[in-house]
Amino acid sequence: MSDVQRFVMMLGRIGVGLPRGVLGSDARAYARAIADGDADDGTPLRNSAASEHWPQLRLAIGAALDRVDTADVDPTLTDARSLVDDEDPRNPLSIALVEDAARLMAAVMVRNRDRLAVLDRRLAAEGGGDDLTRTVGDIVVDLLDLDPQDYEDEITDYLRVGASDHSRANLVRATGDEEMRTWAREELADAVQGGSGYAAGALAHLAASDLPEDPAEDPVWTAAVLALVDEAIELATVDQVLDADAEDDDAAADDGAAS
Repeated sequence: MSDVQRFVMMLGRIGVGLPRGVLGSDARAYARAIADGDADDGTPLRNSAASEHWPQLRLAIGAALDRVDTADVDPTLTDARSLVDDEDPRNPLSIALVEDAARLMAAVMVRNRDRLAVLDRRLAAEGGGDDLTRTVGDIVVDLLDLDPQDYEDEITDYLRVGASDHSRANLVRATGDEEMRTWAREELADAVQGGSGYAAGALAHLAASDLPEDPAEDPVWTAAVLALVDEAIELATVDQVLDADAEDDDAAADDGAAS
């Protein structure tokens, strides 16, 4: 196993990597090459992306590695930390960071292509606007690497008071600053660029529309936030099921001990 492969595995294990929002054009082009099955042809793009990102993020990555708390000595982590002072962007840690980020982004690209294909079929059969909204939300959440925990307090308040036009507008306004909403539209536009189906065209039109001053009137960000709400509900449901199963197991164990 090469050093790059070792570091890619380590990055996934410890949750350290290049932030999705900083990926430049070369890193994205390399991710697209991976998604298209042309990863070998994308090696120059990978090296170029490393040259772009390593000088800017080397110290931040080093700080993130220093914060990793491991119970045992991790030789790979120790090796990675030793490379932080290496200014050469072709060092294996720098390359691994781009490789990791590009492969994660490529997976998102593939999922989004599948989402658009499904949406095309549904729109052709049903013409459902709800499917369009959910697809926009899922794509944006995936591209921006959002998680319900990012807006845990706001989502909790929304679920506590119950869904209504008023509470929905308050939720979207509480989460949708202009920078995030602009980023969401940029990522949505990039995701559907070059798409030929009706779904891609509809989403491209939506991404290119004027950004409303009021977040509650922004269909792109509203769709993203509602997708996070749905995800939060799904996660809570799974937790409840797991808790119930654990209680059943404990009760069965107590019954067995008593008998």
